[in-house]
Amino acid sequence: MAEKIGLICEGGGTKAAYTCGVLQCFLDYDIEFPYTVGISAGAEVLLPFVAKQKDRLRVTGVDAACESGAIGVSPLIHEKGVFGIGYVCKFIEKHAPLDYEAFMNNKTLLDIGVYNMDTNEVEYFPKEYFDPEEQILMQASCALFLLTRPYKFRGHTYMDAGLVDMIPIEQSIRQGNTKHVFISTKEENYVRKPAPGWQIQLAKLMYPGNKTIRENLKIRHINYQKQWQIVKELEEQGNAIVLRPSADYGVTRYTHDKELLGRWFDLGYEDTKKPPGYDSGVYGEIGRLLCFFHLFSLT
Repeated sequence: MAEKIGLICEGGGTKAAYTCGVLQCFLDYDIEFPYTVGISAGAEVLLPFVAKQKDRLRVTGVDAACESGAIGVSPLIHEKGVFGIGYVCKFIEKHAPLDYEAFMNNKTLLDIGVYNMDTNEVEYFPKEYFDPEEQILMQASCALFLLTRPYKFRGHTYMDAGLVDMIPIEQSIRQGNTKHVFISTKEENYVRKPAPGWQIQLAKLMYPGNKTIRENLKIRHINYQKQWQIVKELEEQGNAIVLRPSADYGVTRYTHDKELLGRWFDLGYEDTKKPPGYDSGVYGEIGRLLCFFHLFSLT
């Protein structure tokens, strides 16, 4: 019986341009996954991957992120948030419309993570719940706490699942996957720091009456470390591969420099392709992935 393999994409704002580069390389080498899961920007970039639209990957990761309506004063005025999620979705659809038929016909499963503010639970919706016209589910998944407004979806109020599930590894496990490929937008040795006091106080003002949100914010760095530990243990057991930036370009979740994000995208591609001689083996990173899928043996 073939092992089930899950592809996991974390968020990271505009740092997800790196993930887009990785996914571009996957498409170029015809590497597919039976299951994918993403939260926040990690979910957004999986749309073109599942639809197999290479052009949409760069539009999503680089072009849209650099628009004036994506970050800053404009979205603050028009969308009541620092990130212009609605604007970005419209920009992407205008310049690289989602091939919805290809997206739905692909047998690859996609789970989109969101945080239910009414129940204070993370929920995952399969791609069948994605509405290509309104895209409310996707906008809710990308709605960062403290920085954007929440969204109403199916009678509940939702935001970014990253408050709790920054790395949705446990969702991949729950779906029966025994092997996992995790694309991180964080450089090696990254350590998430505790939320500063001002964020806790701001959360109290923005979400009055919801103490659980503040408590989740306080332990967010602990949850992140726990999730990373699960990934690390799976990697040590030979049941996970982690793809992450090999260099620090100074990219943050707020970066909107097109040249810099373009280089960040290209780094994701090259980190995944890695030429022969790379220390993961003479076949490079792609070879390591193919071995992981049991498509050929390095012996």
